[in-house]
Amino acid sequence: MQCLKWLCVTDGLNTSENKSYLGSTSKNRHMNFNQNEVLGEGCSALVFKGTFIGKEVAVKRILRIVGNNLDEAAQRKEEETMKILDHQNVLKLIEVENDTNFKYLILEFCVGTLFDYVKGDYKREMPSEIDGMIQMASGLHYIHSKLFVHRDIKPGNVLISQTFVLKISDFGFSRGVTGSGSFSMSSGPKGTRVYYSPEFLSTEEKTKKEKEQIRVNVSIDVFSLGCLFFNYLTKGGHPFANGGPPNEVQTPANILNGEKILNGRMGLPENHYAYAMIDGMTDKDPGNRWKLEQALETLNEAKRIETE
Repeated sequence: MQCLKWLCVTDGLNTSENKSYLGSTSKNRHMNFNQNEVLGEGCSALVFKGTFIGKEVAVKRILRIVGNNLDEAAQRKEEETMKILDHQNVLKLIEVENDTNFKYLILEFCVGTLFDYVKGDYKREMPSEIDGMIQMASGLHYIHSKLFVHRDIKPGNVLISQTFVLKISDFGFSRGVTGSGSFSMSSGPKGTRVYYSPEFLSTEEKTKKEKEQIRVNVSIDVFSLGCLFFNYLTKGGHPFANGGPPNEVQTPANILNGEKILNGRMGLPENHYAYAMIDGMTDKDPGNRWKLEQALETLNEAKRIETE
């Protein structure tokens, strides 16, 4: 899988090569990027700073893996999903190009990630906290409205645009859902375990046959977004980390057991405008979990009060 990690543009990861690459389609030469200017890296993908028809872009170069049906399917799904999506809070796919060894996704250029911001590495302008959460919730609501589930909502997959707008990115784990928002767990859980919903975690030990009988819905993304909101507001906390930062072992266990602390050492006061919202978005029971419409209503009301 691509398991992409975006880097803050000021971090510039150097490679051993120092050269530009000029891509082409069968008709025209359009794409240019420098292999020294790396914006993100993953298991089978690198993202470079480049240009496309004279415009500054990010070029995601994905190794074309022949013979691995799972990776080939994930690569196709990311491309197919992004071609459909067009929203101000979803990373825009501009063009796709191919050569013998690689696929190139040409994406709008961004200057950082929410992960960079939480760590303190991103020092540039940001939307207000309320606007930032409205943007993230709006982007995810749009994705769901187009009958897709993201399955990997986390700080590293929220990018900051050149105009300081937050955008949801990385659709390698996305898949289609039914009109009611449900989908089969036949392929097992995907994404980042500290942002898994409890129903996702509970399938990890199931057999393939058992997984094929399980259906979940887009509320798994809502759970992840609730955890992300908390991480964003507390600059590194997590609702299921005993009042501190997430831990790869303990946090998934706490999620599975419903052991949540919102007002701990890295927490929020109970009278915070987002406290009840995050509590509802991270409810263990997907049937009781808040919908994105409720979260957006809460955030818009908080914004109205803030601006009065």
